[in-house]
Amino acid sequence: MNEITAWSAVETAQKIREREVSCTEVTKAHLDFVELANPVLNAIVESDPKQALATAAEYDNNWKAEGLPPLYGVPVTTKINVDQAGSATSNGLPALTENIATEDSPVVANLKQDGAIIIGRTNTPEFSLRWFTSNPLHGLTHNPWHPDITPGGSSGGAAAAVAVGMGCIAHGNDLGGSLRYPATCCGVATIRPSMGRIATHNPSHPERPPFTHAMSVQGPIARTIADVRLGLNSMAKRSSLDPLWTNSQGNNEEKKRRWKIGWFIDAFDDGVDADVMAATASAVSALKEAGHKLIEMPPPRALDAATIWGDMLFTETRIMAGESIQTMGSPEIAGVFEAYGTFYDELNTKGLLQAMQQRMEIQRLWSQMFDDIDVFLLPVSGQKPFLNDQDVKSPETIPDIMRAQRFLYLVNVLGLPAATVPVGVYDGMPLGVQLIGAMHDDAVCLDVAEALERAVKFEKL
Repeated sequence: MNEITAWSAVETAQKIREREVSCTEVTKAHLDFVELANPVLNAIVESDPKQALATAAEYDNNWKAEGLPPLYGVPVTTKINVDQAGSATSNGLPALTENIATEDSPVVANLKQDGAIIIGRTNTPEFSLRWFTSNPLHGLTHNPWHPDITPGGSSGGAAAAVAVGMGCIAHGNDLGGSLRYPATCCGVATIRPSMGRIATHNPSHPERPPFTHAMSVQGPIARTIADVRLGLNSMAKRSSLDPLWTNSQGNNEEKKRRWKIGWFIDAFDDGVDADVMAATASAVSALKEAGHKLIEMPPPRALDAATIWGDMLFTETRIMAGESIQTMGSPEIAGVFEAYGTFYDELNTKGLLQAMQQRMEIQRLWSQMFDDIDVFLLPVSGQKPFLNDQDVKSPETIPDIMRAQRFLYLVNVLGLPAATVPVGVYDGMPLGVQLIGAMHDDAVCLDVAEALERAVKFEKL
């Protein structure tokens, strides 16, 4: 990083407001750093420096002492699976390279409206359906901590870019952990917002299937929780393109000096990696030492929730996208999808309705749990970050991968917010925990995550 790219989004916005630095200087510094760092990481796969600098120059000309939007001049990245006018929404597929968006998706429009300058588009696996980031169109994205370890997926490009300072905030999305897993793999922070908190729709694509829409969210990845909060507030503005968008601000509780936090490590009772156990225990200890109340308690019906996610999602995907995966995807993604799918059942109509009913039962149990605690702390994954493309290169390990990632996707089926914070480095790789909140208590998740961030003092790249 250079001095400017090392600034947080909050610092960058403040320095631009106070005219300590121009939008053009900030944008050029980030673009120069992309040119230097990206050939090693392959995190940003599309960029238009000319347009970014033109936008920065326009912002400099329009600067005013008061009333600037919160992200004015702040460099950000977007993921190649959302519509951005003039760019291809390829989703990592060579077949969609000519799918040029003519208008912005809500999350991109909201970032632009708040003054962000988009410096690039980040990589994703084909169909954004893996916890690894590679595709035939743009190749493999590397983890800045170790070249042989995955940066996570599907927002691996976003996390790798922001971890080293290519942009201050990265956009990503999360259907089965695709914000939280890359964040922990790359040692950065994020929040999987509550269902409906950020409007989502790609005008260039058909409507998303119902279970995908109910379990997938858009969100920010950044180097600090303060930057995550800044990104969330900008991304979460209303858009009529998403009829399920919600304006709920949660319980509006004042920030507490002492939080009540439930926690558990082995939520599925089949073991977790020793370093994952140590990282989670260190987060619990740090929060206790900071004066918060920690209560060890098993989460309600965690295995059932994870199973419902898999059964519903893979049934829907086989029916609604199975043909596209076979005809548009590579043999690798087709094989991986089939292997992932064998871990869960394909449901008939009765089975789907029963799964939806059970989902509501479990959502109620979690809702009632939050009568007694503010957030629930869990590992992000049951294992340390996997090797690059491990699901393709070692398909016999896919059942282990699916089991490890249940910590992630049980949250998706519940629709709850979950913030992720890195807490330490183990065997050279960062590990984090997730702080899960009650529905729409996104701010509470971020408040507790900020308390943990202060307590552990994680050293970023």
